[in-house]
Amino acid sequence: MPTLVVNQGAIGDLLLSIPALRLLRKAKGEFTLASNPTQGLFLKRAGEVSSVIPCTARAFSELYTGSIPPLLQYFDDIWWFSRRRGLVPDIYLRPSKKWSAQVVFTVDEGPNMTNCAKFQFSQVKRLLGMDDEEMQDFLYPMSFSRPREQRKLFDVVIHPGSGSKKKCWPIGNFLQTARELISNGHAKKILFILGPAEEYLRENIMQFVQTQDGAALYMEGQDLWMVADTLGSSQNYLGNDSGISHLAAWCGAESTILFGPTDAKLWRPPLSNTEILTSPARCSPCGVAYRKCNDVHCMEEIPVKDVISSVIKDIPRTG
Repeated sequence: MPTLVVNQGAIGDLLLSIPALRLLRKAKGEFTLASNPTQGLFLKRAGEVSSVIPCTARAFSELYTGSIPPLLQYFDDIWWFSRRRGLVPDIYLRPSKKWSAQVVFTVDEGPNMTNCAKFQFSQVKRLLGMDDEEMQDFLYPMSFSRPREQRKLFDVVIHPGSGSKKKCWPIGNFLQTARELISNGHAKKILFILGPAEEYLRENIMQFVQTQDGAALYMEGQDLWMVADTLGSSQNYLGNDSGISHLAAWCGAESTILFGPTDAKLWRPPLSNTEILTSPARCSPCGVAYRKCNDVHCMEEIPVKDVISSVIKDIPRTG
């Protein structure tokens, strides 16, 4: 029975599905992942999935017209990861003798607000009837992760961006943190990672790098594979609630992740190598309401000293 798993989330959302995907692979042996092509190919190269098709393919838009296109008729075991049932093509929700379809909800929007990874894993576990499985057994690092003693590329990797500027700690705070880590002898080598969404930060970071005599560098425009390989070869990571922060955690870096408007209970990586620092602002977290907020100050209220304390706890002094 060929299995198709559909997950159209961004990279952070997709990584929250890793435990559930690993459980599915244990039960099914192999499956095809339909996702954003870049992210799907990344997971295939990482050995997490066996084959990939792009969810941007025309076949997926045809599903919403009420018919199964030839490309997808091959699959008769469908697992559709979705935030809401209404986003799943109606044809897969109807009873059929030709296929079996399961919906896995990606976010717990009820009062319990279970972490997304745990919420998805528990659904897949129940649907498969694999009651003895525990999520902890599926939280091993991705293939990019190297043993701690081999992580000599950078002492700290910093990603100062996110999918929304409102979820970002001020760039000045990131630079102050990096400056103190270097000057106090906690880090000899720091790398800033910039993606397309962080172009507005380039000038600030370039100016900082030029003052650090080689102790700080920056990297931008690299694909997920290169970023993952860098994270898997470095000791520590610092970033906001972002897809790259999830990737850092799965690559085994000791990760400090900053949360303000979004709820860490829901969205944090489910891994023990992460420390979560949340905003002390009274309005935090506010959930999706932050998108309409014109006075987002919650991230500014996370103290620099707390962030430095979190980062240095796993770094031996180098000075």
